[in-house]
Amino acid sequence: MVSALCKEIEMRNGFLNAPLETIYFGGGTPSVLQPYELEQLFATIHKQFSILPNAEINFECNPDDITKEYCQKLRSLGVNRLSIGIQSFYDDDLQLLNRRHSANSAKKAVEIAQNCGFSNITVDLIYGLPNMTLERWKQNLNEVAKLHVQHLSAYSLMVEEHTALHKFVRTGKFILPTEESVLEQFNYLIDWSQQTGFEQYEISNFAKKDFQSRHNSAYWCGKPYLGIGPSAHSYDGNNRYWNIAHNAKYIAAIQSNTIPCEEEHLSVQDKYNEIIMTGLRTQKGVNIDSIKNNFPKEYYNTFVEQKNHFLEQKLIQEKNNSIALTRNGIMLSDMIMSEFFITK
Repeated sequence: MVSALCKEIEMRNGFLNAPLETIYFGGGTPSVLQPYELEQLFATIHKQFSILPNAEINFECNPDDITKEYCQKLRSLGVNRLSIGIQSFYDDDLQLLNRRHSANSAKKAVEIAQNCGFSNITVDLIYGLPNMTLERWKQNLNEVAKLHVQHLSAYSLMVEEHTALHKFVRTGKFILPTEESVLEQFNYLIDWSQQTGFEQYEISNFAKKDFQSRHNSAYWCGKPYLGIGPSAHSYDGNNRYWNIAHNAKYIAAIQSNTIPCEEEHLSVQDKYNEIIMTGLRTQKGVNIDSIKNNFPKEYYNTFVEQKNHFLEQKLIQEKNNSIALTRNGIMLSDMIMSEFFITK
């Protein structure tokens, strides 16, 4: 797999015509890679691309994979941001999610990373878990505050079909909280973030000052990006590409000098809807002039009509010539975005 990844990096070296501003190791569990494999990947990236001196280089880790030696290796390779998938500080939640780490090992992992010099750390939590109470959610957030990390990503549980959790929910073994309970947990999350110095710069992402994820922010701003590996997505400003989601077929194709990807050309309607969807997820929102200047008049007219409608309902706010969701709007974000979409 590592050899295939390196070969795809070589084959894609002309995709981005600019130095790399961010590099993100994720989309799975890259912390299972051995140090020599990481060295191979980093050497290939440096050979094929120019990297800005202040580039954000993020690495996703399982808590159980974090050791002093591993963190020191990551630091020596230039990694300057760690993403640690904690999910919960309760062992029974972690067992339900089929995670192999414990609550204590999660806390220890953060401490090890900090002691190794990492000062830009993000952790993930999930709310809306089966049988989760508001008190338990509050305690999860209290643990985040105690760890003094710089960033938090918090997501509502999504129960995917054909998973063990889906089966347990369907058969009544686990009971999901009510929609009102999930909203209560999300509301508390927003209150907590304001009290602890975290800024909600995107619906699910909270950062201390100057610690927003530069990589993910680039997605939301519509910048081109290159994805490497099975299931990876890429975007060049006009077209979207996605690699095959099958490890063995991916490796075989790359070994045959073929990039196993599909391609979609984005229409004007696609681009408009994406700007609405990504922009309204963020604190910056959607710039009004960007809609007026880059899309047909009928798109702009529809935009203004919906904008005025949601302004009256106080579900969006207008400032700095942009619109963004209010707190009440965040709770209804999917509905609001769909109303703005062009679907003709």
